[in-house]
Amino acid sequence: MKRLYSAVLLLYLVSATTVTNNQGVMDSYVNPGLQSSIDELTQSKIGHMVIDLAEVTMRVTGAVDSLVEGVKAFGRQIEERLNLENTQWEVVESEHNAKVISLSSQANQAEFDINREKKVLNSELIPRLHELDDILLGLKAKQTDNAQSFKEAEAARNTQHDSFVLTTTEFTDALRNIDEALDLLTDLFKSGEVRAAFIEVSDEQKHKVNKALRQVKANTENFGHQYSSFIQALTNLTEGFNFKDRQVLKEMCDFLNSLRLNIFDALTKAYKDEDSQKQQDELRRQQLTAEKAVFDQQYADFYQEREDKTVRISDVETLISTREADLKAYQDRLRTENNNYSANLKIHDDIVSSVQQELAVLAKALQVVQTPPFLDFLNGRIAKA
Repeated sequence: MKRLYSAVLLLYLVSATTVTNNQGVMDSYVNPGLQSSIDELTQSKIGHMVIDLAEVTMRVTGAVDSLVEGVKAFGRQIEERLNLENTQWEVVESEHNAKVISLSSQANQAEFDINREKKVLNSELIPRLHELDDILLGLKAKQTDNAQSFKEAEAARNTQHDSFVLTTTEFTDALRNIDEALDLLTDLFKSGEVRAAFIEVSDEQKHKVNKALRQVKANTENFGHQYSSFIQALTNLTEGFNFKDRQVLKEMCDFLNSLRLNIFDALTKAYKDEDSQKQQDELRRQQLTAEKAVFDQQYADFYQEREDKTVRISDVETLISTREADLKAYQDRLRTENNNYSANLKIHDDIVSSVQQELAVLAKALQVVQTPPFLDFLNGRIAKA
């Protein structure tokens, strides 16, 4: 059986490279039905092998039983090859499906990551960055206004203080001149007989008093309209005044004392106003300093947030680019895998189809070589030889 099986394989290999006349040993056969079956079988190499080997086997053994067994064994071997091919293909297909699932999952995850990060970028990060730019711009304007308010407050305080210095200097000068005039007038008032209506006044004394009164008048003229009545009264008293009339001298002293008291009150008020303005300026500076601290801290916080958002945007854009590259790589690998699978599937289908055709031809050949007409033909052919 093994030798016969080897002969079958050898003849198959020979028939795979040598095309013989399809009529061959059948050229004298006259059964149309049998001839049609033989013609159909000899269209394939394996069918041609079985038909040719049938006559050889009949001549050697006088029967085709051994051939039938050999062909059946050969058929089982082909079936095993088909089963092996299908088993191997199942492995290939399983691996392919696993790769497709894995690559598809990775591609879907990459696409999901891209869409998620783009949503974060376009819906959260970039709008917040623009919002922070507006906030920082507003805070910068507040900082500028705050600095300007500091300058204005400082300028206003300097103006107030300069005015205070000037006013108090004028008041002090006026008080000194009034005191000087009062000293002169008091000295005149006390001179001579106490009960005398008139007193003796030297030209030098008169000159000193007039000089002092003119200085007082000059001082009070700078004080504004509230001292206009004093100025007018002082003018009336000094015009044509010879300082000899004790009563007039007394009125002059009373007037100067009243003026002195008024100026002293004004000087006192000036110092109080200065203290009040200092306190207000200090409160204003404290307020501006507190506002500046708030603005500076807010600006620093929002600026840091903007820096963090800028870094986050850069990271997200890098991640998007990376995942887009990953997605393309997965899609390329998936495309290559599907193309390879398609090519391998065609090869597999071709092999399966070829093997199934071989099995069909073997089944047909086995059916033909065991029919009585074919056996009769072989016996007749051998008898004539």
